[in-house]
Amino acid sequence: MSSRLAKQSLDLLAGTGSFKKLASANNSTATSSIEKKDRKDKLKLPKTNRGIKKIKYEMRYGRHKKAKELQQEKQKRENPIDKLHEEALTAEEQLKWNVQLMKHALRSTDLERKIHKKVMKQLDTKRTKKWSNKVSDSENDTDSD
Repeated sequence: MSSRLAKQSLDLLAGTGSFKKLASANNSTATSSIEKKDRKDKLKLPKTNRGIKKIKYEMRYGRHKKAKELQQEKQKRENPIDKLHEEALTAEEQLKWNVQLMKHALRSTDLERKIHKKVMKQLDTKRTKKWSNKVSDSENDTDSD
């Protein structure tokens, strides 16, 4: 049974028309004040789709904005000397890490080392031959003055 039919049946059972008018007047003022309170409590959304998107965006990302602001306030209160010291330490650690990576990345293979040894031997032999030739030439040269 619907609420409207129930109300009509109660009004008919209750009695006269004058009572009906008084009851309806009292009910209308009571219901209007309740409706006003409900309207105040409800969140009014903008009518445009763009406004709804703004509200959804704020609900989703508003807390991030608040957290970011709190973090900025905390950073303002920190000692700048400690901050500089910490930055220096992180830069030093990053440099060590980069050097370690470069050592690993630029490490020569076994084949490259063998080729390098061969080339160095050849260069050494050429150097020693030149030196030995110069020395032997100087010994063979005798001035007969």
